[in-house]
Amino acid sequence: MSATSGASAIPCLPDSDILWFSETRAADLATVSLAYETTLSALKLHAQGHFDQPLKPFVRPGGLANEYDRGRLISMPAFLGGDFGSLGVKLIAGFPANVDKGLPRASGLIALFDPNTGAPIAILSCQTISARRTAAVASICVDFLAAREPLRIAVLGAGPIAHETIISLLLSRQREIDSLSIYDPRSDRAEALVCLLAPYTESLITAAPSARSCVADANVIIAATSGARGYIQLDWLTGPWLVVALSWDDFLQDVMLAADKLVVDDFDQCNREEMLFGHLVQSGALAREDVYAELGEIVSGKKAGREARECVFVNPIGMAIEDIALASGVYQIALGLQAKDAGRSR
Repeated sequence: MSATSGASAIPCLPDSDILWFSETRAADLATVSLAYETTLSALKLHAQGHFDQPLKPFVRPGGLANEYDRGRLISMPAFLGGDFGSLGVKLIAGFPANVDKGLPRASGLIALFDPNTGAPIAILSCQTISARRTAAVASICVDFLAAREPLRIAVLGAGPIAHETIISLLLSRQREIDSLSIYDPRSDRAEALVCLLAPYTESLITAAPSARSCVADANVIIAATSGARGYIQLDWLTGPWLVVALSWDDFLQDVMLAADKLVVDDFDQCNREEMLFGHLVQSGALAREDVYAELGEIVSGKKAGREARECVFVNPIGMAIEDIALASGVYQIALGLQAKDAGRSR
């Protein structure tokens, strides 16, 4: 994959100052609409090959078997060309056991570098940035791959990713949403999220008593959990459906294999042995030619989205270029605000 022009798109601040964005500051600037637009642009550049994005290395202090308690650290470096010209890396730590302690499951940092000199130009706390670009991917999938009828959306999980995903669906674009159903094994979390989100929509929004009831009548099913064991069965779903597996192993393999179209964001990134997609590829149940498209090919018009009454399964692993794109957008906004403040002080 090639990276192309745009290296001068992000200027370095005078005297090599490094801008620091706290979580609050990053969240204020990384709006839902900015997340959608920058993620969409990153996906289009991915389809054009204007990026460099190696596979993510995982660090597991307690090994894979103890990841729930001991966590993992992922490094996600990337260069994104086009109008971005952005060079950076996200370091994201995921500790699932934190949820039981009332702490964020994931937290981390994004570092941006001047692509001409390599000088660091910004460091951003990325809990919100990471969640909002993930949510934007779900919204983009709905816009390009959902059935052209009122949306009946099922969301599995009630944590920060689920929260941001629903907010993105409600606010990033105008959509005809008939109902929203949320399921979480901890019913109090699902009910709290319903109460939090109800003021944002006139659509019916409910907490489902079970995963099966949550997905039963849905035409869009979005998994946003921290689980790693399949439980959603094919006969629970009513077609035509769109599945967006933000979390990777909620669905039994027959759901993925039953799709008329299987879409990924990046085949190589998705083909990791510890995840459902990778397991199926390694076992021979799936091959590259079984994947209809990478998501960027669809949003850029290279391949059609949903056609007729198809069932579509999207497995977006999450790409560094999406984080770098949103972080770059935040940085550029901050530079603009800084320039305005400097102008007023003269």
